[in-house]
Amino acid sequence: MRLYELDVSWARSASEHRYLHWELLACEQVRGVFHTVREDILAVLFSGDRHVFSDWASSLAPEAAR
Repeated sequence: MRLYELDVSWARSASEHRYLHWELLACEQVRGVFHTVREDILAVLFSGDRHVFSDWASSLAPEAAR
């Protein structure tokens, strides 16, 4: 397992925060999520490698935010 930073700056509305919350809960490779000192970054304990995490993380943000 590794700890990765997840940029969540795209999640501004309550709806986007709920969507992000459910996506984090639904991913079997996410083992834990922690707040950081930066408001727009979450620390994610992830059981996959960096490439798998990057692919998964990039799928979260809406098309307009990518």
